[in-house]
Amino acid sequence: MIKFEQAISELDLRLFEKITSQSTDHDKRSLLACQLAVRQLAPGYNYLEIGSYLGGSIQPHLLDPLCRRIYSIDKRPLSQPDARGYDWEYRNNSTARMINMLGEVAADTSKIKTIDGDTNLIDRSRITDKIELCFIDGEHTDASVATDFRFCLDVLAANGAIIFHDAQIIYNAISTALGYLTANNIDFRAYILAHTVFVVEIGDFPLHKSERISEILIDNHHGYLFSLKDNDHFRNFATRFPFGFLRRLILKIKGVNSSE
Repeated sequence: MIKFEQAISELDLRLFEKITSQSTDHDKRSLLACQLAVRQLAPGYNYLEIGSYLGGSIQPHLLDPLCRRIYSIDKRPLSQPDARGYDWEYRNNSTARMINMLGEVAADTSKIKTIDGDTNLIDRSRITDKIELCFIDGEHTDASVATDFRFCLDVLAANGAIIFHDAQIIYNAISTALGYLTANNIDFRAYILAHTVFVVEIGDFPLHKSERISEILIDNHHGYLFSLKDNDHFRNFATRFPFGFLRRLILKIKGVNSSE
């Protein structure tokens, strides 16, 4: 049996072993590093995530004795649009199935509060605790992520963090979110953790000072290169005939592809 305190301090991926998580091993370590930092800054923290599916990313928080409450928000679609230009399918997507699977992680799942629906329609008053850590991993479209971000910001404690997954896909929404914070003079720090975990610290909540997060930040080429390679097929498509030929022809006519 895994000893939780030792496992979280070592960023042990076995904390995700019961339920398949749609994350890379680097992502999982980054999420555990954020959890470790949050529990050091705010023992008795509350966690909220948007887009739970089977509950893979809930597992380590369910096992964490310092996590007081977990909110899981999910529209529970059978398919949903994606910024990459296709719909993503979710088979057998139900809250009952998720809770049943999480029951295999820990016998007591009572600290999980589930809300089925769209954050654009959910009353903020249903979140009865101030949240220290939010994780956004729902519909991967710019409009939906922006809505999810505003929801998280509304229910976040004065000092807390909002994490985005799959940053290489929803980067436009992240840019919009940071622009909103800047325009409204909200103090924040933002950075990427390998592979695709984008962290926004709100107020005085310096997760980045945690030793484990600092280690990932120092070695952050993993996230940068992963994101570029993950989108490289778009560059390959754009340079393929006839698109590449037409692009080169237009550049030659305009004369913008030469230097003096």
